[in-house]
Amino acid sequence: MSEISLPEALPGETGTREWVTWARTHSVTPRHVLRPTSVPELADGVVTAVRRGLGVRAVGSGCSFSALPLAPDVMLDLSGLRGVPAVDEQNLRVTVLAGTTIRDLNQELDAHGLAVTNLPDSDWQTVAGAVSTGTHGTGLAFGSLSQQVVALSLVTAGGELVECSAEQRPELFQAARVGLGAVGVIASVTLECEPTFRLHAAELKEPLGQLVDTLGSRMAGADHFEFYWTPGTATAQTRILTRLHKLPDSYTRPGSPVARTVRRLDDAVLRNTLTAGLNQLATVLPRSTPGLNRLDALTNSPRQYSDLSFRVFTVPRRTRFVSSEYALPVEELVVAFRELQALIERRDYSFSLPVDVRCSAAEDAWLSPAHGRETGWIALRQYWRRYDPKVFAAAEEIFVAHGGRPHWGTVHTQDAEHLHSVYPRFQDFLDARAAADPDGVFLNDHVRGLLGL
Repeated sequence: MSEISLPEALPGETGTREWVTWARTHSVTPRHVLRPTSVPELADGVVTAVRRGLGVRAVGSGCSFSALPLAPDVMLDLSGLRGVPAVDEQNLRVTVLAGTTIRDLNQELDAHGLAVTNLPDSDWQTVAGAVSTGTHGTGLAFGSLSQQVVALSLVTAGGELVECSAEQRPELFQAARVGLGAVGVIASVTLECEPTFRLHAAELKEPLGQLVDTLGSRMAGADHFEFYWTPGTATAQTRILTRLHKLPDSYTRPGSPVARTVRRLDDAVLRNTLTAGLNQLATVLPRSTPGLNRLDALTNSPRQYSDLSFRVFTVPRRTRFVSSEYALPVEELVVAFRELQALIERRDYSFSLPVDVRCSAAEDAWLSPAHGRETGWIALRQYWRRYDPKVFAAAEEIFVAHGGRPHWGTVHTQDAEHLHSVYPRFQDFLDARAAADPDGVFLNDHVRGLLGL
């Protein structure tokens, strides 16, 4: 295996090499940045770094709000490792390189008449980043992107390319699917897909109290269900996505180009640009936040549309924010949400972005936040210029009291002691990680704190 060059940083280079997360929550200036464009280059980079006693972390699109991707020694930028090298239309499977964005994957799959069963709402994340952090969509019968992975290839600390699946090296597979980048560097994943399908979306305004009272049946009665509540308002916006074979023929027409253009304008102007402008105004005039929230909620009018699944699952996210999200046992979701609502109202916390409530199926990956239980998710968002960690910390106390597990890519304060108590296979993960990377090549300070290393 040939060794690639890791030159020393040039004088004065530090300021130009800073890497910052999308939400501006964390930054790092790596000693070296490698941008492999092939799997052999990726393996060479890992081997060379290890020989020089340097730590390695892979980064994707910088979507994480936590310090998970920070790489003080060698940062592997996987943006050049993209593409779909294999599509098995007969067996409904696709192999995708780690740095491929979900958006590019969707386009490639559509060209082959295939689709991913369930997706997160942001499509500019890399596939490996979404898989490694358990990033999810919504729907009680559907898991996260990592749950749809049936095999993956991993570059270990020794530079070896290892294939694993439920049948081949199953312990490594269960650890690496939601591996936090700590087991090895994902080179490619193989996803189980399904034939192309369309979704009907119904976005409605409903009284918050009545919705929460019936939340269990609402989630169980829809293919994909979520709702948004803007603090200071008494209504919520529900989003119900239905696979079109369950609807009458009158709903099965695909979205026309004109309708799609109108919807995109609505998304761009009223649901993104206006929201960003109102948040900037609230930054200058904090006391105006409740009134601005009500104005923003009024602009999100009810609508219904149908389109290809990936165009409905994903939504534009152009307003920069910081997020904290927790996965709760689904039976604890309602009481936890009510306690959160009371906390926000009692302490007069100023949230200018909606609280998002979703659900998902139980999963088997050891560090999936949905491991072993049907899960309800509560996501809090703060406009990035008004980020106040104390607000998230207060809400976190509620979530932890109800058995919550933090989304790995969002803001939280949990350590290994708590994580051991809520993940029944936590020690199994630690053992598999230690076997794959005994010297901790793929760890950073944040991950060490999470794992108690």
